[in-house]
Amino acid sequence: MSSTPAPHGAEVTVRPELEGLDDLADLLRGNPSAALVLRAGRHSAAVPAELAGALRVLVTALAHGEAVTLTPHEAMLTTQEAADVLGVSRPTLVRLLESGALPYTQPGTHRRVLLADVLAYAAAQRHLVVRAPEGPPARTRVPRG
Repeated sequence: MSSTPAPHGAEVTVRPELEGLDDLADLLRGNPSAALVLRAGRHSAAVPAELAGALRVLVTALAHGEAVTLTPHEAMLTTQEAADVLGVSRPTLVRLLESGALPYTQPGTHRRVLLADVLAYAAAQRHLVVRAPEGPPARTRVPRG
């Protein structure tokens, strides 16, 4: 497995080149609710459930030949990177920024967007309820007379 070493707070990319990933993925998938414990020599620690879930996703992706990038939420993205996260074009992202839908900074000539803001916007968009348009109002007959 190759990775980009990084100091705390930096992006790390891991590529799936390690033997044994399939076995590890099978073990994690086969025991989805089992508690995970890390051991290093005589020391051990329980892995919190949220981190264990993330580890299962990470190892499964690597076992399927996908590279994985871990990025802190404090990371600043270019407009193209933010557009890629949202699955929209860069011009569409720029319109979102200029409309105020997403906050951004512009330290020089280029806009930068906080990854946490992009993820929050994506989550909010997923939770919007889209109502189907209703047809014309039904006509009611008023009796004469």
